[in-house]
Amino acid sequence: MTAGFLSCFISLAWAERPAEEKPVCTFPGGAYYQSNNTLYLESLNDDKSFVEITESDVACVNSYADNGNFSLIVERNSALTANSTITLPLSYSPIDNKCISLYQSTSFSEDEDGNWSVTAHNTMGSGNAHTPLLMIVNTNDEKCTDIKEIAFSASNLQKTNQEQAYYWLYNQQDGQSDWILQGTYSYVSWDKDNADLGKIYGYTAKAKGKYGAGQFAKAAAGAFIPPLRAYLRYQGTRALSKSTDSGIELPKEISVKLIDDNKGTTHIARWNTVTGEIKKMNGVYDLKGRKLNSKPQNKGMFIGNTNIQK
Repeated sequence: MTAGFLSCFISLAWAERPAEEKPVCTFPGGAYYQSNNTLYLESLNDDKSFVEITESDVACVNSYADNGNFSLIVERNSALTANSTITLPLSYSPIDNKCISLYQSTSFSEDEDGNWSVTAHNTMGSGNAHTPLLMIVNTNDEKCTDIKEIAFSASNLQKTNQEQAYYWLYNQQDGQSDWILQGTYSYVSWDKDNADLGKIYGYTAKAKGKYGAGQFAKAAAGAFIPPLRAYLRYQGTRALSKSTDSGIELPKEISVKLIDDNKGTTHIARWNTVTGEIKKMNGVYDLKGRKLNSKPQNKGMFIGNTNIQK
C-alpha cells in the first residue's frame, strides 16, 4: 500500500525493507528492522505462507522498539483494491483513515421474512490483537487503489495464537451465535473433500471468473485464503441443505449495517454471500431497512446513505 500524501498508503520507497541492513529480529512470515523501527508481516498468496511469532520473538522486538511502539507494514502480493479483511497479533491503527476504515462485525439477525443482516461497528481507526475485522476501502478516491503495503502504527505485539483469532456474531433473536468471523495466521485451502465446504465464505483478492477483487466468495473446492486475513464460517447447529425441507439454506445475500458511532451515521450495504461483494446502497431507509420513495418530511429517525436524519 503506498502512503504518499499522508493517505493510508506509504510510498514505494518507504515500503521497501532497508536494503543494506539485516533485520535484528526474524521469524516465519516477518522481520523487524531497528533503523526504521518497523515490523514487516507477510500476507502472501503462497501455500507455504504463515506467520509464527513466539514469546521470544515478542521479547526481541520489544527490546528494540520505542517503548513498545513501532511502525508496521503488512505486505501483500495482491493489491487491496476493494473491501477486505485483516487479523493481526498486535494493536494497530492505519497511518491515515482516508483510505481504510475498520469495522468489527458484532451481531446478525433474521427477520420474520427470512432476511438476514449483519451489524458492524466502526472501530474508530483501531484494531486489537487476534480480532478479525472488515477493511472497507474508500474506492471513490483513486489514491486508495492498488494498495499492496499497508502501513500502520502498532504496539502490544503478542505471540500468534490461532485459537484466539475469531469473533462470534451474536443473534439477538434466539440468543445463538451461528456465524463466526475466523482469522488465520497461516495459508488455508479447502479441497473437494473438506467438510466445511458449503458454509465457508472466503476473501478473493484477485478477480477470477465472476468474482471481483476484494470480495467474500462462497468457498468451492480449491478455494484458499492467505495469512493475516479472515473468512466467514457458519457454526449453527441447524443442518444445511439445498432444500429448506430437510435443513436451512444459507442466504445468497446478507444486509450489512456499517455503523459509524462517532458521527451517529448508519450506512446500509448489501453483502452477497455468493459473490462476497459488499456494496453500499443509495437512497433513504427507515429503521427497518425499508427504502423510502422520497426524503421524509416528518421529524423522526431515518437511515440515509450518509447520515441519520432527525
